[in-house]
Amino acid sequence: MIDIFIQKLKITEPELIKEIRECSTITTHKKGDFIIKENEYIKVLKIVLEGKVRVYQANEDREILIYYLNSMETCTLSLSACFEDCKSNVNAIVEEDCTILNIPVRFVKDWNFKYKSWNNFTTNIFRESYMHLINQYSNLAFQPLKDRLYDYLISKAENSIVKKSHQQLAKELGTTREVISRLLKNLEKENKVVLGQKEIIIS
Repeated sequence: MIDIFIQKLKITEPELIKEIRECSTITTHKKGDFIIKENEYIKVLKIVLEGKVRVYQANEDREILIYYLNSMETCTLSLSACFEDCKSNVNAIVEEDCTILNIPVRFVKDWNFKYKSWNNFTTNIFRESYMHLINQYSNLAFQPLKDRLYDYLISKAENSIVKKSHQQLAKELGTTREVISRLLKNLEKENKVVLGQKEIIIS
């Protein structure tokens, strides 16, 4: 798995390849496992090799989705914490069973100055995440919640079925269960979804 990471990032410096192999570890995580917790210091940079991770902020009983991490991606907010020695302001939870590459933060900063390919990797992560956050902000500011809910259901559907409660959807979209229930009924009237017992079917 480390070799795949090295190849996909087009890392060519022999010294960096050697350090990645010597200094990093690989761990596996099941759905529902936290790999980053809010208000904890970031001690290792976690890069998703396989699987999917949801990064969000929590406020009381609500959650605001920030982004998803897929293969060969890492959390920008955690990456920035590696340079500042500060606490995480997000949570990251496994959505699909994951294989994670763990790199101690002391190497992350050093590699950024020593190796061009690592600097390219971190720069690309910052740039792509910035664009994603801008898009997220635009959606929050300008897209109606009903449309965001429908798009979210499509993104979460497996074989056109979403197995999430109204309360779970409300937490993940940063609203209330009552609002979600009302919007789902509207979507059902528009023949876009069918509401079942503990599941939502995309029409």
